[in-house]
Parts: sequence; structure tokens; C-alpha cells
Amino acid sequence: MNTIQNFEERHKKIVHVLFFLILALGLSLRFYQYLMGRSLWEDEAHLALSFVTRDYAGILKPLDYIQAAPPLFLLTVKTFTLIFGNGESALRALPFITSILTLPLFYYLLLSITRSSIAALVGFLAFAVNIAVIYYSSELKTYGVDVAVYILMIYLAVSQYRFVSKRRNLLLGIAGCASLLYSNIAFIILFCVACYMMIGWLKNKKIERAQLYVLASWGILFIAYYLLFVHNHPYEAIQKSNYSFGFPPLPLFSSEFNAFMEKSIHEIGFRLLLYVSKSWSFAYILLFLIVVSIIHAFYKKKYALLLFTCLPILIHFTISLFHIYPFWYRLILYFVPVLIILMASGVSLVANFLARKTHVAISLIFTVYCVYFFSIESFKQYPLYYREVKPTLDHINKNYPHSFIYITTPYTLYKYYHLTGYVKDSLYEGLDWNNGHMSPETYYEAVEGSTSNYLLLHARDPGLDNFYNVLEDLKKRDLIVKEFTYKTYTVSEVKPLRIDSAGIITLNYTNFPPGKTFDLNGKKIVPIWNSDVSSNPIFLAKGKYKLTIRSGGTGVSGILPHLNVFINDNKIGDYTTSADYSPTDFLFEHPGNGNIIIKIVMDNDAIDNSKNEDRNAFIHTINISKAGN
Repeated sequence: MNTIQNFEERHKKIVHVLFFLILALGLSLRFYQYLMGRSLWEDEAHLALSFVTRDYAGILKPLDYIQAAPPLFLLTVKTFTLIFGNGESALRALPFITSILTLPLFYYLLLSITRSSIAALVGFLAFAVNIAVIYYSSELKTYGVDVAVYILMIYLAVSQYRFVSKRRNLLLGIAGCASLLYSNIAFIILFCVACYMMIGWLKNKKIERAQLYVLASWGILFIAYYLLFVHNHPYEAIQKSNYSFGFPPLPLFSSEFNAFMEKSIHEIGFRLLLYVSKSWSFAYILLFLIVVSIIHAFYKKKYALLLFTCLPILIHFTISLFHIYPFWYRLILYFVPVLIILMASGVSLVANFLARKTHVAISLIFTVYCVYFFSIESFKQYPLYYREVKPTLDHINKNYPHSFIYITTPYTLYKYYHLTGYVKDSLYEGLDWNNGHMSPETYYEAVEGSTSNYLLLHARDPGLDNFYNVLEDLKKRDLIVKEFTYKTYTVSEVKPLRIDSAGIITLNYTNFPPGKTFDLNGKKIVPIWNSDVSSNPIFLAKGKYKLTIRSGGTGVSGILPHLNVFINDNKIGDYTTSADYSPTDFLFEHPGNGNIIIKIVMDNDAIDNSKNEDRNAFIHTINISKAGN
């Protein structure tokens, strides 16, 4: 008896030591990933701009750049930015904190659901080092919170810890309601927990009233949340279009469907979620472990394990078939703990079988073998950062502090870092890269306002922003002067090009670029040389208006450009530009409903070649506002 007790005590000590070692490892990896100072990337910047520019009320309205997130997620992140500023760390604090808090819970969830210390330790290690979970624990998106919601809700449903078991329904009610407002996939997890409760009712032949109250609170809140924030959302159609690749094609088992499933399994298992190595044919071992776990759960009637692993996958896949929520790796990040539970349970079952039928050493070797292939790919990829824009922005700050910048994919990134003070140059414009492949002709039309070298900030992989043909044409025409590239971003210094209708290169024009006359957000620069610049027709109702022109210029012998301003060929005033783009106001009256054309004429163009000076004017923005009745 003493020998058995001693063995059990040693076993507990070993398990405790391993638990704390794995916990320390998982926390260290998460803290380093969070604190490493990596920049935002485009998807984060799209969302970050709303936190920078909106207040609490505004953050609950449809967001900019086709973004959406649950309300408590938005409000919590906004609170962090108000307290800690708009930097990357504050924006990413919520998913990081939830990841830290739920990391140790996953061990106890495994222990409760598998009743095996081997499964708990193996699964805990696989989860602690999983690079996908670590990466999204410090990204401004809800995916990391989805993982935390899964762990928390399942833990509260199955844990036998005294504090939890005595207050289970209260904790489930509060945590479930909060989860609905923090996570996009919470309703799937809550449905699984509800099924678990109902199985308990059938088993005990009794409906628990307290659990009914829990389910009712979830249901009422879900309906209210759906009606207020989800139903008829203005971005629903465009989001479904953007994520069309994430919906399984029908009919089932067609060649397209099978190709979709093969791609999804590859991404989930080996490339983007589990990061399990395929070396030494371990893919087949992984499949074997999952199948063994599922079969054993059916045989032993372990309904909790089946409900909380197989059912979420089936539900998510089903709603994807109906084009409700995509089946795509980032949106199913919470599958990582789901699949790790099955993997770890399978390892435990096979290891115990080998220990009984062969020798403990064989069982230990098999367990180490599995742990190695569960974790080696994550260690190889760590720390993970796909896109890093700051070195490219540093290059622009240092070498091009006052150059005009055209931006493709990283437009919202540049805008975020400009609003938060990291970049100083405010002379930038986003190019329309997201509506198909831009042709070189469209590109040259978009940048025709440039008379001197300008910058083009773009992704190194032009396929990412549909810019391949443009870059190839720039290179063919030898218009790229120099480039700087870091990881996925490139800034190119580009010479201007003008082509007239006959295909002859010219450097003069008289009109604003078609469709790009005004920019009320202050991101447009249109140069003026020795000719005038006329706007496209602008419809105005009858009334009095104020025309505000923000402009600047370069001088010759200290004399800056002098500009005359006309509305429909009637002069309304003149002025000399400033060197700092300060605004100048003009009042005019529009006699009736109809179009106006704004024309600006510079009357003192000059060049002093001896001093290398060229007098040029630049219109930064033109604003028209009502000035009375």
C-alpha cells in the first residue's frame, strides 16, 4: 500500500512540475509575441482606424472599411485605447489578456473531459506552443477571443472544481451572456453546452429549472443582439462576397467540394492552424489518433467529449453550407483546442494500450514522438509575423519626409501610423486596388498629377493587391528610380509619365484627373504649372457658398505662386500661396441650381535654372460649404 501511495505521490509531483513548466513556456511565448513590437497589418489597421477616430457611440455604428465585431469587444478595446493610447499594444490587449487567463484553464478542461493526466499534459503542451493561437492572442481581431470563449464555456460546463460546481449555473449564465457580446462564434459553443445540459436532463430524468433560466437568458440576449447588430447589417452582402471562397461548394462530394475539403484539411491540420508536422508520415498518425479518440468516446459513451469536439465542427460546417459564416482558417481558430482535445485523448489511449501490451518505455517513446510532431512546426515558425511595415515607414521618414506617396494595399496602415504620429508626411493618397486588377492605363491616369518623382508604397507580392501589371509596366518603362523592401512591403521612387491621345509623352495638362477632382479628407495633391487647372462640373443648389482652398507652393527668389480663382469663368478672388498649406477662403453666390466649374490660374510662373528653382503651386484640398441661405 505504501508503495502504491508513494508512486501516486511521485506521479502527482511530476504532473504538477510539468504543468508549471508548460504554463511558464506558454506564457513566455505569448508575452514575447505580444511585446515584440510588431506593427499592425492591413486587416488590423482597417479596424484600428475606427478606434482612433470614433467615440463610444460611434464605435457601435457600422465601422469603416467594411469591418464588424461584437459590441463588447469594440467597447472594451475602445476603453483600452482611452486609457493606454492608440498604440499596437493597447489595441491588442483584449485578445492577449483573454489568452493569458484561459491558458491554464485549458489544462483543467482537458483533465475534466478526458480524465487522463497524460492527455491533459500532452494537449496542454500542444496548445501552449501552438503558433496560430499564440499569434492571434496578440492581434486586433476576435479570433483569439473565440478560442478563449470556447475554453471558458466548456470548462464551466464540465469542471468538477468545487467553486465552479457549486455556482455552475450562475457562472454559465454570466459568462455565456458576455461571450455572446464578445465573440462571433459564441452561439455555436452555447448551443453545444445547451445540448450537454439536455443530455443531463435525459440521464437524470429531470429538467433543472436553474439551467432553464440560463438557457432563457442566453436566448433572449442572442435574439436582442441579432436584431440590434446582425440583422440587415449594411456589410452583410459584401462580406459574403469577400468570403465566398470560405463557403463549401455544392453539391456535396462534387469535385469542387472535395477540392475545398482537401484544401481546408491541409490548412487546418498542417499549415495554418494546428501546425502539425507531416514528416515521417505523421499525418496518418494524426488521423489515426483522432479516429481512435472518437470511436472510444462513442464506445464508452463519453458524450461530453463528443459534444464539445465533433458538434462545433459539424455546426460550423453546416452554417457555412448555408453561407452564414465562412469555413476558413482564421474564422475557425477555435477548432485548435477542439482538435487538440481529440489528439491528446488519442495519444493517451494509445499510450496506455502500449504500456499494457508492451512496456512503459514504448509508451513513453510514442508519447514523446507525438509531442515532437505536435510542436516542432510551431517552434520553427516562432515568432510569427507575416507582414511588417514599420521598417519601410522608417525608410520613408528618413529619406522622403516631404514626398507625395501613392499607396496600394497598405493605405489604411499608413493612415493609422500617420494619425498616431509615427509617420510625418501627410501628402498621401490611396489607390483603388481592391476592385479588381488595375491596368497600367488606369494607374497612370490616377497619378497624372505628379510632375516630379513620387513614391509608391505597395506590397512586395503584387498579387496581394492586384498590382502586378502596373509594376511590370513601371519596370518596363524604366520609371522606378530606386526601391526599398522589407519582408512584404516595398516603397518605390517613381518618375512621372504623361501620355497624350497620340501616345506621345508630355509633361503638361490642364484638368484635374477625371473623377478625382476633390478630396474632402485632405489627401489629394494636384500640381499646377504654367497653365490653369479646371475642375469637373460640380452640381450645386442655388445659394451662397464658401470655397476654401488649402494650397502651398515653391518659390523663385522668395516669391511664391500667385493664383486667380474663377467660378464659371467669373473671377471671385486671387491670393498668394503659403509655404505651409494654410487655407484661403472665398465667398461666392450660385444664382440657380446647376453645375459650376472651378478654375485656378497661376499668373507668375517662373524658373531660375541658375538657382535650380521652379515656381510651382499645389492644391492640397478644395472644400465647398454653405455660407448662408
